[in-house]
Amino acid sequence: MKNNILTIMKKELTRLFGDRRLVFSGIILQGLLLYVMYTLMGTFMSGMVSVDDDYKYKVSVVNMPEQISTILDEWYTVVEITHVQGADTESAKQQVANSAIDLLIVFSEGFDEAVTAFELSSGETAPQIQIWHNAGHIESLEADFMFKDFFREYERSIVKKFDVNAVLGAYEYDLNEGTDFAASLLMSMIPMMIIMVVYQGCMAIAPESISGEKERGTLGTLLATPAKRSHMALAKILSITVFGVLGSIVTFLGMMLSLPNMMGDGVNISFDFSPGEYLMIFAVTVSTVLVFVALLSIMSAYAKSIKEATSYASPFMLISIFCGMSAMFTGGAMSEVYYYLIPIFNSAQSLTSIFNGDISVVNITVTALTNVMFALIFTGILAKMFSSEKIVFDK
Repeated sequence: MKNNILTIMKKELTRLFGDRRLVFSGIILQGLLLYVMYTLMGTFMSGMVSVDDDYKYKVSVVNMPEQISTILDEWYTVVEITHVQGADTESAKQQVANSAIDLLIVFSEGFDEAVTAFELSSGETAPQIQIWHNAGHIESLEADFMFKDFFREYERSIVKKFDVNAVLGAYEYDLNEGTDFAASLLMSMIPMMIIMVVYQGCMAIAPESISGEKERGTLGTLLATPAKRSHMALAKILSITVFGVLGSIVTFLGMMLSLPNMMGDGVNISFDFSPGEYLMIFAVTVSTVLVFVALLSIMSAYAKSIKEATSYASPFMLISIFCGMSAMFTGGAMSEVYYYLIPIFNSAQSLTSIFNGDISVVNITVTALTNVMFALIFTGILAKMFSSEKIVFDK
């Protein structure tokens, strides 16, 4: 049995790795495309949501008090302030709407005197500062945030009743010992991306290996040999799995290398896993590849052509994506062990637990064993299909 399986695997792997185009498209291309796509996406997004360091904000002001004007001259060297008359307020608003200027700040008449005379207990309306911005213009949004922060600080400086986090630096009060919110969100997305990557890697080779041979008429010749159909089915699946695992590893590396480029420098994210955690990720990934390969092999054996096999696999791709996104919906990995008896869904949950650092060895072990068990069941179904002349020779 062992020799038969190894012989068939050797033939399959020689054929697969002997096809340079298949090696490039099935192993190298996905990782390369993912790296380029995520890097370009990060570059474009960074350009859309950030302001150049040397940009000078154009701000028009009405009735700005001399004291505030003096402070701004010292604080904001990147701001170009233009004083306008109250009668020109509507015109300045139109300039903000047209992105000709970034901000319009309107102070109520006699602002400083009104602030000095104002009593909170009087019940009267406090002196007003109106800040007009354009939310569709990133420079205007940045200027709006910047000036609102400035005025909050200015208000606290003239009404000194209490301090908030003044003893230490503001960030020293942050007790978060892990990653920041953006990194946590990204961590919850990575299992979905891995599931998609693994599935696409298997899709690149499984239909061609079985439906392709069926379409070319070589599958019937192979099955005419004395080897058992079950051995052939297992050898086919193991060969495709080797190819799929290599493709998944390359794509996974491309994704990991591109994530810092996509998220930018401001995201605190680290993939500093222990060897044991890397082994867990590998075990879950390989067991997931086995399930995908076995399922896709069944679809490919039933289909008459590669095109038909691909169409059969499309709905299953949506299910796989949903399973990959499950951790995002549930707010983290499930703790109950019975969830890890569901193939693919268990892989997403296990990967989530690893990336979040909330690892359950029992759940991850159940995931790997469950996926292998289902892969063996699907392999048995494939062997039965290989025994059917109608299925093998139906073109």
